[in-house]
Amino acid sequence: MTAPGDSELRRALHGMLEDLPPSPAPLDAITRRAKGVRLRRAGAAAVGLALAGIVAVTVLAPPGSRQPTGQAMAPAGPPAPGGVFAQGIADGRAWRLSAQDIADPGYACQPAVVLNGTDADPVYPHPGNLAAVALGSSVSSVPGTGFGFVQLPAGVNAISVNGSDVQAVNAVACGLGYHVAGFAYSLAHAPRVTVASPPPGWPGVLTMPQVSTRASANSITAEPAGLWINTYLGGGGALPGALETELVFGPDWSLQIQFGTGGDCYLFSAGGSLGTQMGTCGPVSTPQGPETIMALPAASSSHRATALTGYAVQVSPATAGLEATLSNGSSEQAAFCVVDGRKYAAFAVPSPLRLSRLTWLDARGRVIATTTELPRRGYVQFQP
Repeated sequence: MTAPGDSELRRALHGMLEDLPPSPAPLDAITRRAKGVRLRRAGAAAVGLALAGIVAVTVLAPPGSRQPTGQAMAPAGPPAPGGVFAQGIADGRAWRLSAQDIADPGYACQPAVVLNGTDADPVYPHPGNLAAVALGSSVSSVPGTGFGFVQLPAGVNAISVNGSDVQAVNAVACGLGYHVAGFAYSLAHAPRVTVASPPPGWPGVLTMPQVSTRASANSITAEPAGLWINTYLGGGGALPGALETELVFGPDWSLQIQFGTGGDCYLFSAGGSLGTQMGTCGPVSTPQGPETIMALPAASSSHRATALTGYAVQVSPATAGLEATLSNGSSEQAAFCVVDGRKYAAFAVPSPLRLSRLTWLDARGRVIATTTELPRRGYVQFQP
């Protein structure tokens, strides 16, 4: 569904993305993670927006028919059952890596590499893709442990990680074949990954992307948790079939959503081209996994304007309603949109009000879950 002038607004927002000044993490880290991510900067201008209550996004699209366009690789042997290509025990907890569909039921298949059935990296079969993640304090955390995978050419059947051989396995998701080796490692030391007799164009030692970590007296944790970091041998840029940016709108604000190798990425814009902007990326989950509640404050330096915080939540297929309760006791129903086969809800809260509770409802209006653990900035993960 588009409105007159949508294409002009889309071009304008894309232009603003390139012009925004640099900012602290997490967006600076995102620029190193995925060449295909358009959200490379976050910034703020000096004009705000006066707006009362919660405003809901317009519905973006019905169930789509977009098909993955990644280049399939012919498996050298039978694919792994259930798409699982690596599994083991880390810090006393079982873990597994698999290739699977992460779109909502009824929508076009979206392949991804998934850790523990919840934290997804939507990448296509592409030899030379190296990826790493740590769960930190996320819902499915394994403290002190990082996880990685390498997509390998068909003729390379193993890698060495810190001196131990890791076999490459064939996995299939959405009809696409992945030839991939997966492993776990301690965050205390960067993994040393080598390839014996590397093919032309490949180094013998692979430099894995570094997960940002924070050490305390008793543990090492990762920040941001659950967000995969991808790099590509040779700097080849975005993978074939990189997913496009979509826009959703409120009366005087817009939320730009990009779902892809950089995560679920958002740019919240309030007040038109002269207004404030805030952008960041969060973890990608599966339809059954934890939901990321993202807060994007668009602060204003003008005392005449009201600062606005945009909220985005990637919700499960079972969620038919998302009710937002504000600090003054009022409540509103958020509207939904669909981006690349995944359902999102978005709304905005004006200061001095705050979001105090979110309530998930099913199709009969019954409460599925509720939480008051809500971010003012950045994100939290919640399992309804």
